[in-house]
Amino acid sequence: MWDGNLGSSLIVGTDASSLFDSLNNFVRTNNANNRHQHLFQESREQQQDVRFENVLLEEEPVEEEQDGQRGALASILDSVYSFAAKKVRVTKPTKPTEDDNEEAEQHELRFQYQGTSRHLGQWDLVGVSGVSAMHATLIPNTNKIVFLEKVEKNTHAFLTENAAKFSFSVEYDIDESTFRPLHTKTNQFCSAGGYRPDGTIVSLGGAEAQADVIEGWNSLRFLSSCNATHSRCDWDTRDDITLKTGRWYPTVEALADGRLFIMGGATRGASMNDKEIGVPSWELYPPLESNPTHFAFLDETLPYNLYPMAHLLPDGNLFIFANTRGIVFSTTTWSIIKNLPELPGPPRNYPLSGGSVLLPLRPESNYEAEILICGGATEFSSHGKGQDQCGRIKPLAKDADWVMEDMPMGRMMPDMTLLPDGSVMMFNGANRGTAGYGRAKDPVLHPIRYQPWESQETVQANSRFTVQNPSYIPRLYHSIAMPVLDGRVMVAGSNPNANTLDWSEYPVEYRVEMFSPGYMFSDVPRPLLKAESTIGRTIQHPEALSIQTLQETKANPERGQGDGDTAENVISFDTVFEVEVQFYSGLITSESQAVTPKGGNGNKPSRVQVNLMNGGFVTHSTHMSQRLVGLEVVGYIPNREGGLDRLKVKGPRDGALTPPGWYQMTVVENGVPSEGTWVRVQSS
Repeated sequence: MWDGNLGSSLIVGTDASSLFDSLNNFVRTNNANNRHQHLFQESREQQQDVRFENVLLEEEPVEEEQDGQRGALASILDSVYSFAAKKVRVTKPTKPTEDDNEEAEQHELRFQYQGTSRHLGQWDLVGVSGVSAMHATLIPNTNKIVFLEKVEKNTHAFLTENAAKFSFSVEYDIDESTFRPLHTKTNQFCSAGGYRPDGTIVSLGGAEAQADVIEGWNSLRFLSSCNATHSRCDWDTRDDITLKTGRWYPTVEALADGRLFIMGGATRGASMNDKEIGVPSWELYPPLESNPTHFAFLDETLPYNLYPMAHLLPDGNLFIFANTRGIVFSTTTWSIIKNLPELPGPPRNYPLSGGSVLLPLRPESNYEAEILICGGATEFSSHGKGQDQCGRIKPLAKDADWVMEDMPMGRMMPDMTLLPDGSVMMFNGANRGTAGYGRAKDPVLHPIRYQPWESQETVQANSRFTVQNPSYIPRLYHSIAMPVLDGRVMVAGSNPNANTLDWSEYPVEYRVEMFSPGYMFSDVPRPLLKAESTIGRTIQHPEALSIQTLQETKANPERGQGDGDTAENVISFDTVFEVEVQFYSGLITSESQAVTPKGGNGNKPSRVQVNLMNGGFVTHSTHMSQRLVGLEVVGYIPNREGGLDRLKVKGPRDGALTPPGWYQMTVVENGVPSEGTWVRVQSS
């Protein structure tokens, strides 16, 4: 939604760096005054529905006051396309067809697409990423995200001290729509990642040396928030801390005690894994003091087991999946304690590349764990179609078995992202081919929303799936999706080429989009959390965007997070705390309407929920350590001074349910979530 005064400082350059700087500056200028405007009910009626796709594509006459804005952006984009066209064959985005059934047939939709209502989501262009967003994770206690990519012949981010040297990682400021180049000593291409409990980001593994970047096969890289004590405000690669073996395409999952479980991968790049290059082992960080432990499961699941899927279960053990096999793996005996039935259909791991998610863990269902695995390619061929089925399983159930569900369309390389309301979104990917360079086509532009709480009886009717409004930017291999604090989802990346300047039908993508789910356009305003602290985030409208401090503490410099002056929200295991909240529906008037029902409530979410969410570390359709945990609301006190209500909430049971670390906390009323705030979960 473009607004603001462009002035006369907008200059379109003649090289890639200048062009993208111009676009970045344009987006920053026009986002500054209306960054959160479309989030609030009271301002929605006054909004101008001027979206990026209209700016770029609309040919009808426009209002005079908007003409300058659109013309300026169009001028920049035309220059970007002209520059890129000299290097690659660029296809401009096209307007959606008027015949939705034609598009439905193209992607083999089982459900008719129901138009362009904002209740099916809205897309906005918000900036440019500087580097191709192949890997991404949020920086805890900030409103920033870090992008990492491979060593390229060309990016659009340059190191500050050397304008001729490319950067391969950036810190992207979501509020300002700007990026800051970061230094990378080792090649993080096709790496994995997670967090330490103090919020430090850990990136590990990688690829061969290229240019001035040394090999990263066994590297560990650390990044802390700039307000952390002794933080370099940049990537820190330690020569004295390394993996015991090189890993390309490994997986990381946080354990109940905060350690990182690291497994799998290969010793070099390849189209698929094999015995010669496979790394069938696991290790833990910390301490990385002993040699990796052999993991026969990864021998048995060759060749489709790169980026194996892993999810921490609420009993503290791991669900691990590769090829078509799933197991429950003990984190005390470090052995397989349960072999699950094979998932019907083709393999789901790279290069066939399906996606997986641990469905929300809710008190209403006594925190019963369910895994959902969707999509992937049907065969290792550039002509094969995307799989159109999902499998859902309760791995800890005595009679665990897969329940199959039909998706609206085939999709391989899906990014399966949790939303704060407990639903699952599927973004990105293609309907033909496989993962890898130049192997996929027929991009899937429609996201899908999956509502896991719909009853089992509705599965055959496919009512759990809803096709959402489409983007106009293809996102193929090396794309990401990440939920952010305000309830939107950031979508970026797509680099299905060996180098950015290669001739390609789908060139490297630097545009960053935000998808606003339908709950952001609810007829009833979103619930609000009352705050005394901005908690490290610049709040544009304190009266509307505020969060109650749960347990305000001064950061401990010895812990490595915080500078001694940064307030934190801390939640302890199994301890009751209070939050102040304002509901607007008028439906929450008594304790019985607010508290979590006793004895469980099946899959149906409670009217009022307090959720903790970790968006994880995402790369290659693998969202490592992603989880959403619902907390039990045990009390309600209405109408405190100022008209605010108080919820009494019980902290998570233990680290198996919620590993120690940082989470986005939201309050949800009747399916509509508040904005999120960062909280830190720790042991009592």
